[in-house]
Amino acid sequence: MNMQMNIAREPKEYSINQEATNSIKGNTEQLRNEIIYAKTIIAANFFNAGKTDDAHQMASDVLAIADPIGSPLHRLSRILMKGIKNSCYSHTEYPGTLTDLCTGNLYSDQTKSISMIKAYDLLASATPFIQFAYNAVNLAILSESAQSNTLHIIDIGIGSGYQWSTLFSLLKGTSFLPKKIRITGIDIPSARHALNAVEKRLSNEAKELGIEFSFTPFLGKAEEISFNDIQFDRSEFLVINAVLSLHHTATDDAIVNPAHSRDCLLSRLRQLNPNLLTLVEPDSNHNNLPFKEHCNEAFQHYSHIFNVFDYLFPRNLKERALLENEFFGRELVNILTSEGIDRVERHERKEMWSKRLRQADFTYVEDIFQITSRTLKNIVPIATPFEIYQSRHGLCLNVYNVPLLSASCWRPARHERT
Repeated sequence: MNMQMNIAREPKEYSINQEATNSIKGNTEQLRNEIIYAKTIIAANFFNAGKTDDAHQMASDVLAIADPIGSPLHRLSRILMKGIKNSCYSHTEYPGTLTDLCTGNLYSDQTKSISMIKAYDLLASATPFIQFAYNAVNLAILSESAQSNTLHIIDIGIGSGYQWSTLFSLLKGTSFLPKKIRITGIDIPSARHALNAVEKRLSNEAKELGIEFSFTPFLGKAEEISFNDIQFDRSEFLVINAVLSLHHTATDDAIVNPAHSRDCLLSRLRQLNPNLLTLVEPDSNHNNLPFKEHCNEAFQHYSHIFNVFDYLFPRNLKERALLENEFFGRELVNILTSEGIDRVERHERKEMWSKRLRQADFTYVEDIFQITSRTLKNIVPIATPFEIYQSRHGLCLNVYNVPLLSASCWRPARHERT
């Protein structure tokens, strides 16, 4: 009898012990994560306070315990700590990569553009992020300009120009074909040769559709160029397009010349009196916060993105490492190690963009996405954990119910074009 009772108890006791073991493991991992994050923030604080020896030592401590293929927290911490160690002693453990890690995105002339472009192309092809950004505003542009013969697009930060290849694809098989499309592509001076290739590709795509096409490159940052040098025709439907570009413009401590500030640029764009302004920006605030909140915001934003990569890509896929290190990793390091003119990543939430645009005398086009949302959902492959959500300030691409990108359309509050 006693033996039978003992045997009967064993599974229950084993179950209780297993639960206790799992609980201990879970608590241990949580404690480890808390230690990693605390040390990461301390290292960043040391670095920003100019305490390079302390920052270097704390970064080494984090790298010793953070798993390179672990959770997003581990991977983000390692990227940031490598950036900090390199910034402290750029000629020792990480020679030759200081500018690569700290200058941020393609908007800076100092980045390695080839690897960054490869990372961006992967982001566009393997995730819904860029497809959502391009198609959300392209459908809006086509819907609003349907009655116009000539479409003129001023594209701020045109890059590879694939947004307009996407627009041409939307035009195939439709009844709306403008007689002429003009694109004025604004990009940094180092993009001169790349823009030649963009012009050739887009010209061929327009020719296939039977559309008259012209392309004019403008080299320089949008906030610094003279829009007076751009030729306008009042009969054109004028679009100003800014997809993932305006957060690079200066605000707060980055403003050297007030005429080149973010708000001043928006006011100058308003003076062009466009028929439509299209905007896509990350929905996160990395601009003007106390340092601890600044870190929390950055880690939350990029943790969500890295969680998406865990969902979409195998752990050992080299392209995932390229995206994490060469693209978003650069942004994180720039956000948390650079201030003033050295910080080129200055994201703001959709509510703040809405406030800035209204102050510049733009008004939000409320119903445009209601018209195009069904088509958008048919074009962009949206499945769990992604969701397209209409908010009061824009159309959002959500991940696990958290908005990561926001698209919005604007027109002058008092439109004067005829």
